[in-house]
Amino acid sequence: MKEFVLYTGCTTPVRLPAYEAAITIVLEKLGVRLIPMKDANCCGAQYVESVSHTAFAAMSGRILAIAESMDRDILAVCGACSGSLKIVKHDLDHNPDLRAEVNDLLAEEGLKYTGTVEVKHLLQIFNEDIGYDAIKAAIVKPYNGVRLAAHYGCHVTRPPEIVQVDNPETPVIIDKIIEIAGATPVDYTGKTRCCGGPMLAMDQEVANKIGLDKIKNIRNERAQGIVTACVFCDIQLTQVQFGDTAGSEPKIPVLTLPQFLGPALGINFDKLGIQLNKISPEAILQVT
Repeated sequence: MKEFVLYTGCTTPVRLPAYEAAITIVLEKLGVRLIPMKDANCCGAQYVESVSHTAFAAMSGRILAIAESMDRDILAVCGACSGSLKIVKHDLDHNPDLRAEVNDLLAEEGLKYTGTVEVKHLLQIFNEDIGYDAIKAAIVKPYNGVRLAAHYGCHVTRPPEIVQVDNPETPVIIDKIIEIAGATPVDYTGKTRCCGGPMLAMDQEVANKIGLDKIKNIRNERAQGIVTACVFCDIQLTQVQFGDTAGSEPKIPVLTLPQFLGPALGINFDKLGIQLNKISPEAILQVT
């Protein structure tokens, strides 16, 4: 069984704990064991990154160094965290001066970054380490054509030359898994556009408009649910449907990829945290 160090980041355990639970049980079902990372810190995404690149590099560098001490590659379940860790790893591997500066800071607690670990997002684990054939072989209760829209998130696929997860213009991994599980992936206008989440701290009105535009486009294609693989995107695409400008249209359930895949693998709803979703997806998770 393959093993990875699980880095949850700050947001997942607090605001989307069902994502962590679903990832753990689904991956174990597919032959991947996750080892929790102890004494982890924030990766420094966006906010620290915009103030001090050295501090950002030290924060993500510490996470990479902890994984090295555990002799395991990292699974980062948050899109922003995955992107941050991959960018910092690239910087540390190509900038000897920055690496030396970061390692001077890490030395205070006996850590050192040497570049021996890889960082993977959940989509890479499904695509590269498990594989579509193995996922298909594990399906025991396929869906019956429910129409679902995939949302990939900005930080998961960009910048492509560094993160190397999927094609940023035409990503396919979530869509393939939707189809393998017996559901129908739905294309829609603005599929690769941002959900608006990163704008929340600066302009909530603009952030909500971006999110609602995406919801509108998905609704126009008669999708019955949205499948995500990013914590912030899941939260944003859910919460915008409850705002004053959301309108009176029926709310579209938003669920994480492992929550969608779990029932098709025969995993009970409770173990996937389905009951914690703000918009219940149970109506679209009826497998045959």
